[in-house]
Amino acid sequence: MKGLKTQEGNKFIKFWKIVQETAKKQGKIFFLDSGEGRELITDTMEIEDLSGWLVPEEQADEFEKEWLQGSDKIWKNDKWDKTFRFAIWHKEGNNISIVFKTYK
Repeated sequence: MKGLKTQEGNKFIKFWKIVQETAKKQGKIFFLDSGEGRELITDTMEIEDLSGWLVPEEQADEFEKEWLQGSDKIWKNDKWDKTFRFAIWHKEGNNISIVFKTYK
């Protein structure tokens, strides 16, 4: 699945789809760097705040080539610094939503 390097379980993939749908609404793709904690595990989903790169769709193939070589390569190239985001989840009733944030 685009934006993931590792094989994940079905519960995480269900959550990941929500992350990518939110990114797509902004014309972007989210590439995972790491989990950031604040986990919630339900019967159907594994949810966690995430960090990674929210990359415009038109630059996704270029970014992905570097990203697949390892995050160290991305961090050495400040070209992508402005795309780094935290994907923060929110739960309202049974609905899970994502907000992409930057912190300075």
